Amino acid sequence: MSKDQRSATPTWKLYNRPWYVKLGNGIADYFKNAGLMIWGVLKAIPFKLWALLLAIARCFQGLWFRFVKGDWRTKISYLIMGFGCFSRSPKQIIKGLLLLAVEALFIVFMIFIGWPNLYMMGSLGDIAVIKKESPIVPGLIRTTYVDNSLTILLFSVMTLMFMVFFVYMWIKNTKIAYDTQKLVEEGKPLSGPKQQLNYALNDGYHVTVLTLPVLGVLVISILPLIVNILVAFTNYDFFHAPPGELFDWVGFGSFTNVFSKTYGSAIWSVLGWTIIWAVFATFTNFFFGMFLAMIINKKSIKLKAFWRTCFVIVIAVPDFISLMMMSKFFSYNPVEDFTGAFNHMLQQWFGLNANIDWFGTSTLNEWNARIMVIVVNLWRGMPFTMLSTYGILMNIPEELYESSRIDGAGPLRRFISITFPYIMFVMGPQLITTFTGNINNFNVIFFLTGGGPNYSIGNAPGKTDLLVTWLYKMTVNTSQPEYSNGAVLGLFTFIISSFFALIVFNSSKSVKQEDTFQ
Repeated sequence: MSKDQRSATPTWKLYNRPWYVKLGNGIADYFKNAGLMIWGVLKAIPFKLWALLLAIARCFQGLWFRFVKGDWRTKISYLIMGFGCFSRSPKQIIKGLLLLAVEALFIVFMIFIGWPNLYMMGSLGDIAVIKKESPIVPGLIRTTYVDNSLTILLFSVMTLMFMVFFVYMWIKNTKIAYDTQKLVEEGKPLSGPKQQLNYALNDGYHVTVLTLPVLGVLVISILPLIVNILVAFTNYDFFHAPPGELFDWVGFGSFTNVFSKTYGSAIWSVLGWTIIWAVFATFTNFFFGMFLAMIINKKSIKLKAFWRTCFVIVIAVPDFISLMMMSKFFSYNPVEDFTGAFNHMLQQWFGLNANIDWFGTSTLNEWNARIMVIVVNLWRGMPFTMLSTYGILMNIPEELYESSRIDGAGPLRRFISITFPYIMFVMGPQLITTFTGNINNFNVIFFLTGGGPNYSIGNAPGKTDLLVTWLYKMTVNTSQPEYSNGAVLGLFTFIISSFFALIVFNSSKSVKQEDTFQ
């Protein structure tokens, strides 16, 4: 079909293929696009590294050029940041003092915090505690904490990040000094505080506004991520926990424990259930929420606002309250002779002698619990999709439906060829984001089942544990935390989530065809 024929064909007829053919083609395209994107990333790595080396070379070339061509004020700026500004004109005093303040702050930080921790990064500390008898009270042992491996690691990473920032600002300082020199030599006026403020609020407004959020991302997200990656290469656990003990670098020992020795079979079982959970939790909410929105959107339905409100209330109630209530509502514990409200309702309303163990607590039936968490999550997550889909349905052009009716398309064909493609085009990114979020959906599992039922004790995962809830159990909710193994598990979860969040998102039609819909 030519491009002109395609543009003249009604939109709904372009999708006139069997659903199973479209599904198969979609799955094939997904794997093809994901594979091509991964290959593209791998293929681009050598070129990116070469481009980085060229950029570094150009940077050194520029530094040498500015030093050779610069006057004495520019040369001194290589040692005293900002000197090339505040020594030339009173208008440049504020800019120069800010650059000087960056250098002074860096020197103070390196003397008192940066260098002492960076120096011990290789050993992660030498002496954990010193115990001495009190000279005042005989027999009283005084404990002095000396080195803390976690603090050393944290401040070492922070120091490296600060050093990268300082090098950038130092290079920027040399360029500012040389540019200021050129303006003076050419007799052009220098910008004062008023002009600099005007630039910060206009042409440089994006830098002014984004500086603080970027700093927050570095401190709150990037710094913990780097520390978590480094912890995965240590033996940080209950027996090597600061401040009483030190932990050391062990290379890939923690990876071996998680993927082969200690948790070799368990991690693949948890990963399999995590993927199953993410698929069902995402697509059940999507399809049921979509059909619910279509029902409410029908012209024959009265009190639309009332029905929407009934489901939106579920969103307004905090997860902690609703999920804990549902956990007690369906609970059953024969040991403690406790039966939840739902079993009581079955007995009193229908005369059934029902003591059903919905979450498999006593029978250790894992699939009871897994089905229940999917069902409860459907009740909890469906309203989000309903609201999003409802807005999309209200914006689909009515002319498409009218032309499809004239051409003889029935309700099912209109849904397959018009409604569903429009919904998927708009909600594709949200669907991928929801899938990634469900991989890390801590609340539903933790508050409903706590990861159980459990077939074992200790830090081994329960039968409904996701990677993220197992990580919590392994590091927080345990008497013998395994922080290094947990860091490996967190890194593994991050890689899986990044794959779906980045590669799959970029291969979706919503991104590739964001300017049009055909």
